[in-house]
Amino acid sequence: MTRGVGPKWEGNLSYVDLFAGPGRSVVRGTGEEVEGSPVLSLRYQFARYVFVDLPEVLAGLKNRLKSHPKWSQISFVEGDCNTVIDEVKQALPPDYLTLAFIDPTGLQIQFRTIRHLVHNRKMDLMMTIQFGMGIRMNLPQYVKTEGTRLTAFLGNAGWRQDVSSGGLARGILSRYLRELRGIGYRTVREREIDIRNDQNLLLYFIVLASRHPLGGKFWREATQIEWSGQRRLDLGGEE
Repeated sequence: MTRGVGPKWEGNLSYVDLFAGPGRSVVRGTGEEVEGSPVLSLRYQFARYVFVDLPEVLAGLKNRLKSHPKWSQISFVEGDCNTVIDEVKQALPPDYLTLAFIDPTGLQIQFRTIRHLVHNRKMDLMMTIQFGMGIRMNLPQYVKTEGTRLTAFLGNAGWRQDVSSGGLARGILSRYLRELRGIGYRTVREREIDIRNDQNLLLYFIVLASRHPLGGKFWREATQIEWSGQRRLDLGGEE
């Protein structure tokens, strides 16, 4: 993204990570430590960074970044992104082109939060949908109850039709992508990431939503998956 937007947005790019994490992750099975998305994003030419997570998580990230040369360009917003989204918007320059990275471990983000975040903003979204752990594993419980958590995540209650039709994965994903198009995203791309857990459960999809036709180009550059299965956030060129 930072390489492809052109001179119009030079110096006017911002990045927000709604589930920033502590800045380091451990690869399951190998124990290898890798840099998390907030640390990776600092390699690229964003003018402002906003990292959001719970206070105890951000404490580790702050400590890791306290001597970083871009420290003055970073804002930290503590709390559940669904409840502090107004603070997040206040921390983002309203006239900047923004990339929002949304990588929850389950269904923690509500669709109304995304709708509020992008309202009247030039903002692209890159997100993961935790299909295996967030949806399929808990689906029997959702079906038995009102399923308010899944409804809040998707932005509507029509998912029950997808369950009854048998096309669960694609049906629910298509419903989510329609919601994104409904809030003004002209380009929406998705990719099934075939990484499975010990129970052979498909874990997630990765999605890009862009308000600009060039979003498809950014998508091809950004969805690079290592042979190890690790996601690699490639925003289009280092500084």
